[in-house]
Amino acid sequence: MTAERKLDLFLQLYLPRGPRDARWMLWIELWARTPSNEALHRAQEEMDQGWQDDLTALLTKGAERGRFAPMDAAARADELLALLDGLSTRVVLGQRGTDHDRALVVARSAARRLIVRPE
Repeated sequence: MTAERKLDLFLQLYLPRGPRDARWMLWIELWARTPSNEALHRAQEEMDQGWQDDLTALLTKGAERGRFAPMDAAARADELLALLDGLSTRVVLGQRGTDHDRALVVARSAARRLIVRPE
């Protein structure tokens, strides 16, 4: 499977399926409680770090294999995950004009800009 395909699958998996997606409702609830609870804060950081590590590894391998241009994979993963979090929040809240399919289009467009293919 190509690095591009793996990245696309990552985007699809990360984004919520729709409003009130159970995975994302739990994440939002956890996120809201972390400032006042150290144990929850650590759990939230572990969850986020797992996604960060997976995406960084995917981008690193893709660059090593010449599928992506050389990059700071951790920085690019941070940027893309920040965008995905924002899109995901909109989808989960059911904001008008933002559903899974629209969020995926935006995420794919951003990924193309952030993760350049070699020339």
